[in-house]
Amino acid sequence: MHSLQKDIRKDIIKHPYRNMDIIYEAGKTMLSAQDEELIKEYTRLHDFEQKMKSTAEQLHRQSESLNETILQLDEKLLSVRASFDTCVSLADKLSQANYSLMETSVAKVAKAQEQTQEKLKDYHKDLLAIYEIARVMQEDINQYHEFNENGTETIYEEVSTLVMNHSANWENNAINTSDFDRHFNQFRKFATMMENRREFLVAESESVMDNYNNLNNETTALYNLWNELIKRTDLLARMSDLHNKTTGFTEN
Repeated sequence: MHSLQKDIRKDIIKHPYRNMDIIYEAGKTMLSAQDEELIKEYTRLHDFEQKMKSTAEQLHRQSESLNETILQLDEKLLSVRASFDTCVSLADKLSQANYSLMETSVAKVAKAQEQTQEKLKDYHKDLLAIYEIARVMQEDINQYHEFNENGTETIYEEVSTLVMNHSANWENNAINTSDFDRHFNQFRKFATMMENRREFLVAESESVMDNYNNLNNETTALYNLWNELIKRTDLLARMSDLHNKTTGFTEN
């Protein structure tokens, strides 16, 4: 019995995702073609899971960096909005029949608009700077889901079929079928645990993309309001100019 144990060969194939234990039948050391195919496909399965794990971790790292920038842009947008609100307030007062020059005037509105315009330019420049990062990240997230939904099912079906065929032909193969099944089940439990973790990381990345999209929506809404304000203040300026020409009044 002791000599029989010495004839049992065990290989440990080191892999970044998880080491693969390959145990052979007693007295068998030469791999069959089916053994070689099993190891090849099993390694490919490990490669796939490692790639999915690395992709999820990379997405999460990118999203953390992107979110920091989004938070900074949120603060900038608040500042732009405050400046915009000042313009609106001045324009509202200018629209009144008997407005006070101490509170508002065409010149004061124009100056407030100029200040807001500068803030908008600076903000828009920073927003454009992260557009490409966000676009690529969204594409990577979509690709991750596509691989996860389609690639996972395909490769697991292929390996499972190969395992069954290998088991049915166990007499002609060197790899121990029962030990491989046990190790394969352990691998699947580990892969499920890792999948839960990477799904959490990707969900966190998607929440950052939601923040980015919300920022874009808020920005678009403010740009639309800004364009309407420009039209309104232009009209007010023309009306004021006509009024001053009629009355001979000047603000100076």
